[in-house]
Amino acid sequence: MKKYGFYLIMTLAAIFTGTSCGDDKEDHLEQWMVANQLAFNAVKANPEYKELRSPGNEGSIYYKVITKGEGTDPIYYTSTITCYYKGWFVADYPQYGITNGLIFQERLFDNSTPVSFAINDSGLRKGWKTALQHMVKGDKWEIWIPYQLGYGRDKSGNIPGYSTLVFEIEVVTVDGK
Repeated sequence: MKKYGFYLIMTLAAIFTGTSCGDDKEDHLEQWMVANQLAFNAVKANPEYKELRSPGNEGSIYYKVITKGEGTDPIYYTSTITCYYKGWFVADYPQYGITNGLIFQERLFDNSTPVSFAINDSGLRKGWKTALQHMVKGDKWEIWIPYQLGYGRDKSGNIPGYSTLVFEIEVVTVDGK
């Protein structure tokens, strides 16, 4: 419990320090970074979530199984999969119209066709690659990806830099090895 108190104190100190100097844009970015890190740290401490280290050892994602699939074929780096997913933000960034829980991408079973891609696609985020290579057909997971395994420090489309990404992913098919 002392460990979490330390994180809270450090986070509050960072927020107060960040809001007392610099221009507004940098202050807002600092607040965004801290809020995202706080949310990610809370998941790390939650026993419902398990850790997966990235293959290149750049960091870890955290996941929980929503539905266990019946598939037996593993997903390899050379596999192609189809899946449904949705991704949402875990903090508020009012300057960009972002609120906690706002969905930024989705391909859901109810209203669209699944997306298909190769695991080794260079555009696929490292956090996704880490999770998918531990899933099987039919698995549905919630994954938390730190910015280092997501879009990094830079903005990508409607996703600000330093964003913790949360996705619910359901694997529909697995092809190839």
